[in-house]
Amino acid sequence: MRRVIGALVGALLWGCDPYRKLARSKNLADRDSAAFGYFRRKQYESASQLMEELVGLYRGNIRAAEVLYHLALARMYMKDYYAAERYFGQLVDEYPLSPRAEEALFMQAKMNYTLSADYDFDQKETKRAIDKLQVYLTLYPNGRFAEEAENMLAEMERKLELKAFHTAETFYRIGRYRAAVVLYGDFLTYATQADLREEAAFKRAMAAFLMAEQSIQEKQLPRFSEAEGFYRTFVKEYPNSRFLPTLQTQYEHTQRTLQVPRGTAASASGD
Repeated sequence: MRRVIGALVGALLWGCDPYRKLARSKNLADRDSAAFGYFRRKQYESASQLMEELVGLYRGNIRAAEVLYHLALARMYMKDYYAAERYFGQLVDEYPLSPRAEEALFMQAKMNYTLSADYDFDQKETKRAIDKLQVYLTLYPNGRFAEEAENMLAEMERKLELKAFHTAETFYRIGRYRAAVVLYGDFLTYATQADLREEAAFKRAMAAFLMAEQSIQEKQLPRFSEAEGFYRTFVKEYPNSRFLPTLQTQYEHTQRTLQVPRGTAASASGD
């Protein structure tokens, strides 16, 4: 009885998989048919296993590009984004004239975008996404995916800005004011987010004043001069800022603490 049941189950399973025989065939067309049959049935693991073999067998043939495209999609649907990114990239590199090349380049960038971590973590994939999106927009400025690519690029650039801002914030919080001044300054050279730019300019001036207070005597005056420059730049750019009263108070406090005569700091130089 058990043998009968086992045979029936085996037959049932065999009947449910019409592509199994084709997949085992030595005929390339049969295996191709099986791979795409599995893909259409959303059996992505089986499809991808066959397609990985087909890519090598079709190498140099334009059919390989179509197989690579569906192999990348299968891996994406399996949430194996690293493999999907690799296969989309392989298509672009090996078959740049394929009708799938534009979409593959965009999808490669989209896999990096999907893998991009929160700004608290390593931003390797964010940077890769930015690089690939820029390449896509350069090659296909009016492409099918240009608008989506521009939105993704802006989001990734904002994430890097946020990462840089919070790195500077960390140094500011732990009292590493010299590093904070440098990092806020670097941030201000490229950042586009207005609210973060304002706060970074404020924190840079604050950090510079605090650094001057903690410096040895011979460096206090030149560092106060640098801080005063940041202060005046901030006042000029943000005359109505909510941070201005706090910065004004810090400016006056540092001036009193260091006993800087009015007008003296502006003429000081050095580090």
